[in-house]
Amino acid sequence: MREFIRHANEIPVAVKVAGEAGSRRGHLRDVSVAGLAFDVARRIKVGSKLNFYIPSLSDEPAGRGRVVWCRPLRASFRLGLEFEQAYDAYRARMVEQLCLIENYRREVKLNEGRELDPEQAAAEWVEAYAADFDRRYS
Repeated sequence: MREFIRHANEIPVAVKVAGEAGSRRGHLRDVSVAGLAFDVARRIKVGSKLNFYIPSLSDEPAGRGRVVWCRPLRASFRLGLEFEQAYDAYRARMVEQLCLIENYRREVKLNEGRELDPEQAAAEWVEAYAADFDRRYS
């Protein structure tokens, strides 16, 4: 059976580059206290400011930042985003935790047949995984 904890690279993101129309879709690869990394289909210029979103959770921005590096991959680009403010780092951490809890809820239903409401899922996830999650940010 698979681990319940969902790795960041399974979390879909959308990014809106300041001054550009529309948004780009991608996948989150890493979240840290300083920023995050994610993959997108097209290059984003270093220095660009952008908002990032977690479409499965909200249409509101999860945070803001500035592109500090952008590296080509085979069929996409991985970029590093530095958070604009400490608040953006806090929000990104909370969003990642919400995604992990929601994934836990789905995995429990799929693997165990138990229906958990969001509060029950959060309580079980916190007991089982919160300490490991917190260690990633210390």
